[in-house]
Amino acid sequence: MKKYSIFLLALLLTGCAENKENISSVMTDSSFSTATSTETSTDSPDGAHEESSAPLPFPLYGADNVQITFGDVTEMRDSNGNPLTRETLEDTNWEEISCNGFAYLAEPTISLNSVDNADLYDPEALLFNTVEFTDTEYKRYKVGDKFGGLTVKSAETAFSRIGYEDKEGVLTTEQIMDEGMSFAGMLWRCSAEFDGTVTMTGYMRVCVSEYGVEEGEVLFVPDKDSLKLPVINFHVDQETDTTNTAVWQWNINGFAYATEYPTIRLGNINKGTDISGIPTDGTSAKVSVTVTDISMFCDMHMSSFIDGEIVSVEIF
Repeated sequence: MKKYSIFLLALLLTGCAENKENISSVMTDSSFSTATSTETSTDSPDGAHEESSAPLPFPLYGADNVQITFGDVTEMRDSNGNPLTRETLEDTNWEEISCNGFAYLAEPTISLNSVDNADLYDPEALLFNTVEFTDTEYKRYKVGDKFGGLTVKSAETAFSRIGYEDKEGVLTTEQIMDEGMSFAGMLWRCSAEFDGTVTMTGYMRVCVSEYGVEEGEVLFVPDKDSLKLPVINFHVDQETDTTNTAVWQWNINGFAYATEYPTIRLGNINKGTDISGIPTDGTSAKVSVTVTDISMFCDMHMSSFIDGEIVSVEIF
């Protein structure tokens, strides 16, 4: 069971809209493919399975706390961008390991607002009576998997060793364990795109001046009855070396909300998005919105976003 830990809201404000970029290319490197095929037995299907399911020569875990195997990996590179193979991979010489075809997603559990859930909101403290982290279980979703009415169209995951070093050089696995650093923190970022549409009720606003979001961005917060999108918002619990999910609390122009969802962006009115009838002064309006072309991004060290394209919107 993951533990709840102290949450600093200021840390969640880091990052910017430009972090929407995709993970660096994870197309299979020819040298890694060759190394894999030459080591895999061509005579025995069991031998092939054993090679592909072999763990890496050091601890590396996803958000589901399952160890990454060679069968998951599509590319491995060192700090100079050079490709690595099974023979050359060591615990101190890699910088990025990429996996194409899956991402880590979770079922949402919390989305409250000061209009519909006023009994749980403290207007003096500007906070909801809720936990700061949830014990949300992340699972691996592969291309073709479904989440409600959505189907995973593409997905990528990357791990990074950046930061696991001291003034004398790169830390070994033993040094990392001795210093109590988190192997779960090597999960760098995930992205996923979905086919399908979802209709949700909640509150919509247009960004006027908010840190990390472009002016004119259409932002949406689903209410507790419209938790139809998966969560991609993992953070490391250093005490248990596992991942949990932060509950973000915001108060914008008198409208407060608490949610596991990262910022949900549905276009920008300065770039052609039409939301006729929705206030553009930063105040929130309750709406029913149908969204398609949904994509998600989570960077362990920077920020998380969900993006979509509005099909239709109705004001209540």
